Amino acid sequence: MELWLAAVLLILAVLGIVLSSRFLKQRKKLRVFCMAICILAAFALTVYIGLTVIFVYAVQSQPPTN
Repeated sequence: MELWLAAVLLILAVLGIVLSSRFLKQRKKLRVFCMAICILAAFALTVYIGLTVIFVYAVQSQPPTN
């Protein structure tokens, strides 16, 4: 997965958390389910983006090979 796609999906997951908490007030079970899915997705995408940044930094800071 490309980094920009992970960032877009992270934004959508956060938006899903906000919208489900706002518009699903009467349907508690559906709200909890939607929020749980979005929170898990946001967590996984945050870990993915963080690891990608760490790996890119590690590659960039390697000494040049001769």
